[in-house]
Amino acid sequence: MARFRRRDDRKAKAGGRRKRLFAEEGKRLVLTPPEGVPLHLVVAGLGARLGAQIVDLVLTTFATFAIILALLFADLVGEAAFGAIATFVILALGTPFYIVCELLMNGRTPGKKLLGLRVVSNNGSGLSTHQIVVRNLTKEVEVFLPAAFLIGGGEESFWFNGMMLLWLVVVCAVPLRSAANRRIGDLVADTAVVLDPRPLLLPDVADAVGRAARERFVFSSGQLDLYGAYELQVLERLLRGGEEARDSRERQKGLARIGARIRAKIGYAERISPQEEEAFLKSFYVAQRAYLEQKKLMGEARADKFHREETTVENP
Repeated sequence: MARFRRRDDRKAKAGGRRKRLFAEEGKRLVLTPPEGVPLHLVVAGLGARLGAQIVDLVLTTFATFAIILALLFADLVGEAAFGAIATFVILALGTPFYIVCELLMNGRTPGKKLLGLRVVSNNGSGLSTHQIVVRNLTKEVEVFLPAAFLIGGGEESFWFNGMMLLWLVVVCAVPLRSAANRRIGDLVADTAVVLDPRPLLLPDVADAVGRAARERFVFSSGQLDLYGAYELQVLERLLRGGEEARDSRERQKGLARIGARIRAKIGYAERISPQEEEAFLKSFYVAQRAYLEQKKLMGEARADKFHREETTVENP
């Protein structure tokens, strides 16, 4: 699930269309992955996307000519086979190149990697092969084929060339009017292009838990035995959140929902007020992490909440 958010920033508005062509700090895409922790991503500007496309075109064009010239000067194939091989090279370094790169590089091509862009799924989950294939096949119909007809300068009628030119204008207008700068292929594949998030060394969640909160919320070993490392990581991502979501209603609702679920699971009977929800979860996180670390030192690693069932099966 994705929501679009524009920050009410006077400076961003004053930048106008000039900022729209580069890194769009005024546009953010809020994705909600299956874990339920909102991700706030900056939408890639149209200028950055165009730059990435130009880089990819230069690379593929250079590689195509290099391979064809190498085959020509090596004189490894005959004249009849040379034309077929050259055509295959041109086709292989077209749409298949983009598909393979985005599959192997997790939503990036060399151009996107150079400019710090990435394709993401609009529903918050990982990119699927279907989405990557669809968005790149659609690009052929959107841009490459009409441009090839116009550049080729064939004997097509004036009206045909006019229709191709009108189609390119419409294709360029779609991302300009789209809230997240999505072209037709992104709309069909339900994807978006964002600035690649840069990893940061975040502060330890345990350091933010005060002594009063740790003394206020106490958990027994039986309660801490119900969860494993996976659930602890999900809780940590929720508690970290993001700067944009730190005081948002969505984050508060997420904290309340997760807190209620944990209390029901561990049988925590005491009622927690909304103001104490984050302190409760942080205290539980600290206690749970310490408990799992102790178990791991004793040679009993617990991957997730199903570790008890696995132990029962192995030791009937």
